[in-house]
Amino acid sequence: MKNPFKIKKEIVSDDIFNNDLELPKSEEYPDEEVIFKVKDFEFYYDNGEKHALKNINLEIFKNKVTAFIGPSGCGKSTLLRCFNRMNDLIDGNKKEGEILYKNTQIDTLNTIQLRSKVGMVFQQPNPFTMSIYNNISYGPKCQGLRSKKELDKIVYNSLVDVGLYDEVKEQITHSGTSLSGGQQQRLCIARCIAMAPDVILMDEPTSALDPIATLKIEELIRKLKEKYTIIIVTHNMQQAARISDYTAFFMLGELAEFNKTEDFFAHPKNKKSEDYITGKFS
Repeated sequence: MKNPFKIKKEIVSDDIFNNDLELPKSEEYPDEEVIFKVKDFEFYYDNGEKHALKNINLEIFKNKVTAFIGPSGCGKSTLLRCFNRMNDLIDGNKKEGEILYKNTQIDTLNTIQLRSKVGMVFQQPNPFTMSIYNNISYGPKCQGLRSKKELDKIVYNSLVDVGLYDEVKEQITHSGTSLSGGQQQRLCIARCIAMAPDVILMDEPTSALDPIATLKIEELIRKLKEKYTIIIVTHNMQQAARISDYTAFFMLGELAEFNKTEDFFAHPKNKKSEDYITGKFS
């Protein structure tokens, strides 16, 4: 077996991150372009003691919302964090198989480039303790952008895209932490899209929000898929049915079923999926 801890040389390639790069088509869903392909993927924690993901084969399609659902501890958040290599920060992880981004193995890609194009929104809103303006401009500044005119444009467009501009335009110099929970989460999404990502990963982005704020985030997700590919982990099956185009159902580290969302909920192929949907287990 190959050494899972062997450090691979990372390549810096602007070509791979080019939005005009032609993507492969899915064999099962020929109308869809594949932005991520997971092949025979295994993931372990604790130096191989905990087998979190088992033989995962999955495609993620461009400009679609894919929902990851399943009971707690089934591996959905673990897989989500694999797409931008966040799990690489955890000591003692081990992985086998491949995850391809635009047909290139992500372990060979520069992590800074990868994470700028595969952004992350977490369960709890986590705005920086700085102004709303600086929250959004921070990433572009870190990438070397210094033009005030360009930064203003990015901040404005990002706030407009998340439906927050009219709510905060008079408070742009106020701290991001002064906003409500729902506004903070939309600010975090604005901070993410300021980096012009291809993909946005969302790990239960509405679980800490009230119903009204949740509705706004769901409406935002439906709008954002026009520009971005979105993968969302959610415990809320109704939310998955409302906002996603495809649903992946996980059980005990395995991908039990993947299908178009309307087909998954109307005609589940797997008995485990049917039991989960009908509430026979959770």
